[in-house]
Amino acid sequence: MFKQLLAYRNLLLILFVLNSACFFLTDDKKAGIPYLRELWLLGILGCSAALFLVWKRIYQSKTSLWIIFMGLVLPVVSAIMAELNFDQPFIYGLLEERRSFAYLVFFPALYLMIKTSPTQKHLETFFLYSGLACAFVGYCYFFKIIPENSGVSFTMDAKDAGSALLRPDRYRIGSSYVTICAFMLMYSMKDRISLPKVFTLLFFASYLWLVLQTRQTMIIWCLAGLWIFRDRLDSLLKLGLLAATILVASFAIFPEFYYEQFDKFQALLDEATTGPGVRDNTTAIILGAVADNMYIGMGSLSLQWKGGFGALYNEHFYLSDVGIVGVYYRYGFLTPLIALIFYFGYLRVMKRCPDKGPLLSAFQLIFWFQMLNMFLSNSMMYGGDVLGIGAACFLYFSRAYAAQESPTREIRGTRHDPIQYRNHQLE
Repeated sequence: MFKQLLAYRNLLLILFVLNSACFFLTDDKKAGIPYLRELWLLGILGCSAALFLVWKRIYQSKTSLWIIFMGLVLPVVSAIMAELNFDQPFIYGLLEERRSFAYLVFFPALYLMIKTSPTQKHLETFFLYSGLACAFVGYCYFFKIIPENSGVSFTMDAKDAGSALLRPDRYRIGSSYVTICAFMLMYSMKDRISLPKVFTLLFFASYLWLVLQTRQTMIIWCLAGLWIFRDRLDSLLKLGLLAATILVASFAIFPEFYYEQFDKFQALLDEATTGPGVRDNTTAIILGAVADNMYIGMGSLSLQWKGGFGALYNEHFYLSDVGIVGVYYRYGFLTPLIALIFYFGYLRVMKRCPDKGPLLSAFQLIFWFQMLNMFLSNSMMYGGDVLGIGAACFLYFSRAYAAQESPTREIRGTRHDPIQYRNHQLE
């Protein structure tokens, strides 16, 4: 049984599920397993190092260099800059930037794909299972079925703490995986809409509204639906009618629930449209601090070292809130070069795969939204888990597509068409 569990295909599924972070302990999900994230990242680092030692194919792609730059070079540079500017020990800088190491999941993911030779359908199923696992864990935590770990405490931002706040029960568990699954389902329903897929999509939508409660993601889902069905208005109307019918039926059964949600929607809208927010203040501080430092990057401070940015600026100062401006604080005048490598590098990876099914199309659409939303999206530093696996999928299927389409073979460095190859064998 243990041998079957360690089969390559099972390992690939386990890799996808663990990479979703639904079992990790975070400041807004205290039911996770302590230190599992750190053990996971150490495992990814160890696997990547081992593959570099024993697997020659890892050196045959420029994508590997892109992954190393994003997942290894950038966090090390940030840790060095923080040590030079604030005397923060190097190890604390790596601890703060440890989520960037998630890019390195590319290497074990690509290795397992080559070993298992999955189709895009297989990977779509794996991601759907992973997204459902995230939603299941999130709902269990939301409804207090899974209890919090006792004795675990976090220093939280004041705007996210307290029972009298607007979103006291907000838990961001597996948001990126759920978004991938939602987009994937919408792409798969362009040609044929099925009731199970509609129910699954509504399940993910309810999870977004009740548990994730992220306004940016809600807007992105709406825009994504319009984009995906832009040339299939008939499918969009069918999907809308089915979803509306289900919602109206549920409203007839639970009207009080919808009244509560409408009041919550109005409160969220009012908060988002009134007055300067925390992000405006953080951006102003960053622009001034980097200018005073001669436009040289300042790195990132860890909360575990002298209180981090909370002690230096204010308790609401988070680089993760301000997208590429947070990258500018870390690297200063190098930011345009880093952004160029990041965005054009991933665009090149995606372009190399012409045959994109629902999953790869979902990866591509998520990246486009992140690029257009670069001032609020922190994907460059914290999106390595999705971008790393996405790059592995694009690279694997681009090579599989090229091998399938190529009419020639290589014999001793010489290329032959099929007839020449047979003659060569006869000679």
